[in-house]
Amino acid sequence: AAAIGIIGAIGAKLYYKSLKSGEKGAEIDYVGGTEVAKNTRFEDAKILAKIQVEAMDYAMCNGIVMRASKGSSSFVHAPCTLLPAFLPKSAFQSALDAAPLFSKIIDKIARDDDYLKFMLSDAVKNDDYTKGLMDILIEVAEHKETKQNITLGLFRSDYMLQKAEGKESSFPYPRFLQVENNTIAASFGCLSAQIAGMHAYVIEKMKATGLCSPSEGTSLPPNNAAANLAEAMAKAISVYKEEEKIASTEEVCVMMVVQPGEANAADQRLLEYSLYRNHGIKMLRGTFKELSEAYGKESTHGKPLKLRGVHIGLVYFRAGYTPNDLPSEVEWAGYRKIEFSRAIKCPCVAYHLAGTKKIQQSLTDVKNLQKFVTPDEAKTLQTFFADQFGLPVSLSAEQKKAIEDAISYPENYVLKPQREGGGNNLWGQELADALSLKTMTKEERSSYILMRKIVQEPFVAALMRNGKVKVGLCEKEIGIYASYLGGVAEENAYGKVIGHLMRTKLKGVNEGGVASGYAVLDSPMLQEASP
Repeated sequence: AAAIGIIGAIGAKLYYKSLKSGEKGAEIDYVGGTEVAKNTRFEDAKILAKIQVEAMDYAMCNGIVMRASKGSSSFVHAPCTLLPAFLPKSAFQSALDAAPLFSKIIDKIARDDDYLKFMLSDAVKNDDYTKGLMDILIEVAEHKETKQNITLGLFRSDYMLQKAEGKESSFPYPRFLQVENNTIAASFGCLSAQIAGMHAYVIEKMKATGLCSPSEGTSLPPNNAAANLAEAMAKAISVYKEEEKIASTEEVCVMMVVQPGEANAADQRLLEYSLYRNHGIKMLRGTFKELSEAYGKESTHGKPLKLRGVHIGLVYFRAGYTPNDLPSEVEWAGYRKIEFSRAIKCPCVAYHLAGTKKIQQSLTDVKNLQKFVTPDEAKTLQTFFADQFGLPVSLSAEQKKAIEDAISYPENYVLKPQREGGGNNLWGQELADALSLKTMTKEERSSYILMRKIVQEPFVAALMRNGKVKVGLCEKEIGIYASYLGGVAEENAYGKVIGHLMRTKLKGVNEGGVASGYAVLDSPMLQEASP
């Protein structure tokens, strides 16, 4: 903030003059030709090239980085936009307001084993990964006397902005529809907070060019995700010590379960440093395999969890959201060691399962929704649901009609398995072939859900990845982070909205992951109407 304040009118004018000389930025690739950016702030390639230098240098100097590849010792800037994207203030506020409700419903579903078993029965029969998670849930339930009932959720509910449906419709204005609810390894919280700082700095420097208006810097909403994520973990450790009757002076740490050679280590490390700097709590990084091999055949049922001789009070999963993280029984055994122990889990396996696509789809049925929330709360949540359909072996008339429509118009739908991490969904002809049983059986199809695509109004943006800039028509997705400490006494109740993540991708790119190479990090610029 102090650095931004130094840049006054004189400094900005000097910077504007320097655009004609000085360090040369990258070539700008206008996707679809330069016409796409005509009459927009991205029309002048020379100015964009200078912004590219500013943005890349800021990123490298402020930890907005990722490993060049898995296991690499080299880092590159994290993929990001050069300038933030406009977003309706009312839609953003509606997502913030809904976050506590989504946290509440996840916790309630996670404590209803019968609901999870019933709604995921098709997936369990046809998907070994989901079956593995369900097996752990059932095993834990068999040891109620030693089960740790306290859980920490660090959730992220992702939305896309459905364009206005016309003056005569129920929704004559753009509104958020939920893409998914992430209950495990909701990443990029720390880097998203840093990106907001980068955009604020770039905006301030660009005001003299006329590219950015005087009010734009104040339209960036605060994003304290890194500090708030650490605060939630510190609260969980405090409650753990109290519940387990551990002396306040005894050191209890957090274990982050990571993927070997993690490329997104900077986002994780920033959280680790925030936790230690602000709360004096250390974080260890470890893998499922390491923990499994450390314990061998020794049971962890009802016992404190330890790694490298350190007492672990909270296990934070940044791995385990994909079957690739659990390639053998050794890794699955590590998962079990964690779940059976007295450590608080973030998330526990029930929270993990409560975030699956099958559960998301089940809540579009108001009868299911009202099992967990009041009628008024259900009415609020329903406004965020896109059309979704289960695909059981025995189809209803409504499900048959949706399948027929999707086969005829596959561009309007997406077919989703019980997976996270990007690159798992089926689109277009692949979707049509799967639904028509050309590439899968009825039983295999039943482990998926069918969702109507969210239709956005595209906008022009400049995306930077590996130092190269592309300008083109884009779409955006925003995630709202929330914390929730479940299973605690009323005096320890804790939960709050803790930050946001915005991602932008070129129009026509179906998936939305940053680490998986589809989207880039962005920031919302709030206003009531797009310019």
